[in-house]
Amino acid sequence: YEQINDQVFEMSLFDQNEIDIWFNPTTDHVVENPEKTIYEEIIPLDSTVEKEFAKDCETSLNVEFYFKLPPDFKIQTPIGTYNPDWAVVHENEKKAFFIVETKGKDQELRGSENLKIKCGLEYFKSLKGVSYIRAYNVSEIG
Repeated sequence: YEQINDQVFEMSLFDQNEIDIWFNPTTDHVVENPEKTIYEEIIPLDSTVEKEFAKDCETSLNVEFYFKLPPDFKIQTPIGTYNPDWAVVHENEKKAFFIVETKGKDQELRGSENLKIKCGLEYFKSLKGVSYIRAYNVSEIG
C-alpha cells in the first residue's frame, strides 16, 4: 500500500494475463513459421514494407532464419547511431548472413538516411561472412 496525500493505493505487480499487447495490423506481422525466427507470435514492425519483407522471409525457401534487429542494435557512424532492419540467414549458409535495410522500391530517403546507409555498407564490409544490402524484398538478397 502507498499513501499519496489523503488517499491510499494498493500496489501490486502485474499478472502476465493483465498486460495488454497492442497489435498494429497495418505494420505488425503475425508469425506463421516460428521455427524461422526468434519471435513466437508477433513481430513488431515499423512499416508496411517491413511487414511484406517479413512475409517474404517466412515463405521463401531460400531463407532459413530471420529476425528484426532490436532497436538497441546500433552501429556508430560519424552522423549518429544507425539501426539496420533485419538479419537474414540463407538456406545452407549457416555462417553467412545478411544485414538488410528495407526501404520501399521508389521511396525517397532523407539525406541523413542515405548517409547512415552508406556508413552501414562501409561498416559491414569490414566483417567477414556478413553482407549488407538495401532491399525491397527477399529476392533482392544475394
